[in-house]
Amino acid sequence: MTTHKILIAEHNLPTLNLVETRLKARDYEVFVATHSDEAMRLVQKIKFDLALIGSTMESIEGMALSLKIKHSLLALNIPIILLANENELCELILSREHGFDDFLIEPFDAFSLQLRVELNLTRARERLQANPLTNLPGNIAIEENLKKRIDKNELFSVCYIDINHFKSFNDRYGFDRGDRVLQHVAQLISKCLEKAGASKNSFLGHIGGDDFIAVMDIDYEAHFAQECLQEFDRIIPTHYDDFDRKKRQVMVKNRNGVPTAFPLMSLCIAGVSNQYHSYRNLGEIARDAAEVKCYLKTQPGSHYLQDRRSKPLASLEESIQILSTPQEKKIPQKPLGQILLEIGLITEHELNQAVRMHIETGERLGQILIRMNVVTSAEVGRALEMKLSVSYADLKNHILSDDLIHVLSEEFIRMQQVIPLSIEEGKLTLAMVDPVNQSTIQMVEEMSGLKVIPKFILENDFQDFLERNHSKLI
Repeated sequence: MTTHKILIAEHNLPTLNLVETRLKARDYEVFVATHSDEAMRLVQKIKFDLALIGSTMESIEGMALSLKIKHSLLALNIPIILLANENELCELILSREHGFDDFLIEPFDAFSLQLRVELNLTRARERLQANPLTNLPGNIAIEENLKKRIDKNELFSVCYIDINHFKSFNDRYGFDRGDRVLQHVAQLISKCLEKAGASKNSFLGHIGGDDFIAVMDIDYEAHFAQECLQEFDRIIPTHYDDFDRKKRQVMVKNRNGVPTAFPLMSLCIAGVSNQYHSYRNLGEIARDAAEVKCYLKTQPGSHYLQDRRSKPLASLEESIQILSTPQEKKIPQKPLGQILLEIGLITEHELNQAVRMHIETGERLGQILIRMNVVTSAEVGRALEMKLSVSYADLKNHILSDDLIHVLSEEFIRMQQVIPLSIEEGKLTLAMVDPVNQSTIQMVEEMSGLKVIPKFILENDFQDFLERNHSKLI
């Protein structure tokens, strides 16, 4: 453990000796000065963690010693405790520039001295660890908080929160507006913790850039994440200019200098808990969260996913529950796995096996079952037609026609996982991996000026189509 270096500058020798003795007894490294010039020479040579300054110390270069220390680059952020007499209080309070952070009234006891020293060292450490933009705790404080919970064997959830397409916003509008977004998001997350009822035993930190972390009791994770997604999607478009907000995209140059369309910012939240996994440190938690976040980054829009890879599946009912999205729980719809099971295309064992792989990889259930060779793309397509009430588009032999090439940019097609199929009477038939995504449909209608008729496609069909039509898209 690092020993704190403390400066004591005091004319009164009895007070000086008393403070020095008591601090050394607490294993602090103590340096003493009886004159202001001597104190400043020490400040210019040693990086102190805290200074105790007698109120009667002479000024130096026309400035009070405490203020002079504050102006020194080496001592810019160190806390200063003033050792003062009771009859000086009124003058100190009325002074416009104190130059100190705290004070002790003489005579003081050993307990008061120790308490003031520890409180000021703690506050200084927290200030240094805090992110200067959001004032949220940084990486050191994040690690300390999680270590305490692990050491106490507490059950907790960790939400890693990342802003998608923040760089494109920064490139388009500049760092000042980007900083305002980060400050707004920090406030938004804090309010969502309160709204979800999780603030009592929660911790919010700023990892850096557009990455945040929230730690809370397990029961609050899902509610908190949904609150965050809804608030973010509601508020964040207001940070864009009208033109970009209406187009629901910004045009900025990509890494190759080519003007490219990027969608509005969205939020991804990767949830990790120690309910079924024994974590030893922040690194292990970050590793699992990064894997979940990596999958979320492939999905358009704002999303939350809980890491359930260590949770055992107890029953078929639980498998089906996992496959039901929050939206599906509001509108009675059967999950794909249940539909395939009921029409006899898969067995209960195959469904449980596929669900386990879905939890471990985040891959869509239909894709997994196709890879397992238990169903074909066409069979999954017909089942999804029943589930979504949207027609299935078979792309097996479909070629992108020349008149559709420029309707949507290649970047948009890949990012939103959509393919223009045909245009007829002011209507655009659009193949979509997620055909119920109203945000994407609205974006396409605004960009093309056409009414969108969605059809759904499987993700592997989409990838195969991109490979076949690569030369046309670039």
